[in-house]
Amino acid sequence: MRKLLPILGIRGLKKVYQLEGGIIEYARQVKKRNLENKFIGKNFVFDERRGERISEDIIAQCHQCGKPCDTHINCINEACHLLFIQCKSCGEKMNHCCSETCKKVTSLSHKEQKAIRKGTHNSNKIFKKGRSKALKFKQ
Repeated sequence: MRKLLPILGIRGLKKVYQLEGGIIEYARQVKKRNLENKFIGKNFVFDERRGERISEDIIAQCHQCGKPCDTHINCINEACHLLFIQCKSCGEKMNHCCSETCKKVTSLSHKEQKAIRKGTHNSNKIFKKGRSKALKFKQ
């Protein structure tokens, strides 16, 4: 098994370690060596996959209905692109949008959408991951 690398304490924790090779390499080693997997759920990745399953456990919930789900989606509204968790049924119902407002915008023509976006800046919304007020379900 790859070694744990000590790193500086975080938020008052004195013994903090980082896996050499990361979670994905950890999962490969667990499978290869037939070891007990201590990681639960999906690992978020910063590419088009948005997640790589490490265990079959689902520890997150759809941000719209609250059903168990761990699929990250970017709202398809070009003026939004909010990153959030959405189940398949909400994805179909909401047209892969984070809110009714975004759903309405995506039903407009490309020209109308472009006019609405003109002069707006959205980068501060993209990685709110469920903290957006647009999302219905809150624990």
